[in-house]
Amino acid sequence: MSRRSRAGGAVRGPSSALTSFLAGLGVEPSHRINTWGDRSAVETPTSDGHHQHADPANVVTDENVEAGPSSVGLGTPSFDEEGDLPVGFKRGRGTNSDEDYKTKRSRATSIDSDDLDADDTPVVNHNTRTPKSAPQSSTNVPTGPMRPVGEFMVCGECIKRFTVTAYTKEHPTNAQTYLCVQCCYALGIDPFAKPKKAAVKKAVKKQDRAKIVHYEQRRGVNSLGDICIQLVGKYIENVEQLGDIGSINMDKVCRIICKGRRLTPETAPLFYSVERDSLDMYDCTRLTPEAFFTLANLCPNLQTLRLDLVGQMSTEVVSHWAKTLKRLKRIELHAPFLVRKEAWIEFFRAAGERLEGFLVTQSPRIDRETVHELVKNCPNLTELRLSEIGKLDSEMLEELKPLKKLRFLDISSPPDSLTDDAIITLLEAVGHSIEDLNLADNFDLTDAILPAIVKYCPRLQSLSLRNLTELTDEGVTAFFESLQAKDHQGLRCIDMEKGHELRDSALGALIAHSGETVEWLSLLGWREVALEALNALVECKNLKYLDVGWCRAVNNFWVKDVLDGCHAIEQVRVWGT
Repeated sequence: MSRRSRAGGAVRGPSSALTSFLAGLGVEPSHRINTWGDRSAVETPTSDGHHQHADPANVVTDENVEAGPSSVGLGTPSFDEEGDLPVGFKRGRGTNSDEDYKTKRSRATSIDSDDLDADDTPVVNHNTRTPKSAPQSSTNVPTGPMRPVGEFMVCGECIKRFTVTAYTKEHPTNAQTYLCVQCCYALGIDPFAKPKKAAVKKAVKKQDRAKIVHYEQRRGVNSLGDICIQLVGKYIENVEQLGDIGSINMDKVCRIICKGRRLTPETAPLFYSVERDSLDMYDCTRLTPEAFFTLANLCPNLQTLRLDLVGQMSTEVVSHWAKTLKRLKRIELHAPFLVRKEAWIEFFRAAGERLEGFLVTQSPRIDRETVHELVKNCPNLTELRLSEIGKLDSEMLEELKPLKKLRFLDISSPPDSLTDDAIITLLEAVGHSIEDLNLADNFDLTDAILPAIVKYCPRLQSLSLRNLTELTDEGVTAFFESLQAKDHQGLRCIDMEKGHELRDSALGALIAHSGETVEWLSLLGWREVALEALNALVECKNLKYLDVGWCRAVNNFWVKDVLDGCHAIEQVRVWGT
């Protein structure tokens, strides 16, 4: 058996909990030391003339450690630094002969005689003391980031190699150099102190994220409108004392209240009166069915009624109106989702020939039977809007042919696009009196409907072909040229939004025909139109509203020319340019 194999399998004594804990973390001492007889006193001379060095930090080094019992296996010699004596053995005070020493050494050597055939590889003995080298300068230590745990680094203080652990500390003065355990003690640093963790940022609460500061903030005193609304809401029970403030001012107050969504069953009676023949309420979201009952009871002489966002209106409300509003001629409702067709039919039969305007947006319950009863009982209709009707289709348009007095027709945004043939057939029947035509969001309509509009709508003044993406530049150009050839009056309102295929030719024909009369024009999405064609819009002297969003040729100089040339202009929209 070789000496190396026996040393690897030697039995070791018990170890402390700290030693076991550090061994589990990969911390091993660079050389074995024994702290028996630790001399921590100040340097004092001994009887033989040698001096003991005091360590103020109680650092265990090879200068202040006395040899204790060896942990090496029995019979294995450990030699002293001075005379190659085994560790733990000292020469007797009264004997200076070398014979006893040679005898003891020969005995120790005879014990290891079985290792004579071992290899000549030198065995490192950690208990053997080596002569100290001259101290090196810490300025020669290479700097850099700390290496991973388990690798070796050079100490920034004593220039010795040590094993990196999770507790390795950085040198307090030499940046990016690190200290071994012994130097940590010497510098007064706890080598096993836990490293400080970086401060974790506290998670931002959701309510803090929701506090968005807008670029517009109202500062100073409240506006006069807000003060009036607060006073009216506070003294709503004495609303009769306000007296008659005039229909114009009443409409302004209603707009202010509806804008703040403050129209409630308590504030709505401010606008009710027996003498009123017209009532517009722009946000009825908070009105309950009982509030609509009260409206009919307190305003029995209404002839024109407009209510927006009537989501809480029920079937019973419309049935009650059919019996109460005996003079109603025009009704405009937005979002009457809950009203069933039975109430509509009852209302049409009660209104009869008196009803001239029926304008409804967003109703999933109006079907072909409802439209049939409308046309049958109300033949004097001049205004009809069936926008965003859930059951509107091409077959339902057949029911509208008997309406010969229509001036306003809106059949936009059906669930499925209407067909060219259905539109052409309807215009042939009712187009001779139509002045305002809205076919928006019928995405399957093509250039085929344009000649029918020219032929059957001689009184047309307002046209909306928004989001008809199948229209071509050639077809729209021919449409306006045909209107000009027939001496058709210029259009007042033109909505050609999202005409992605429309270019310079179509815009030139539009301006040539309607440039002098157009007041409202939307060219949103005409991305291919050139700047030269847009320059012709300066000739539209009566233009009040212009939308050129996503027209890529628009620039600052063109906008200035429009503002200088169109004296009636009120609003220019240039989003996406």
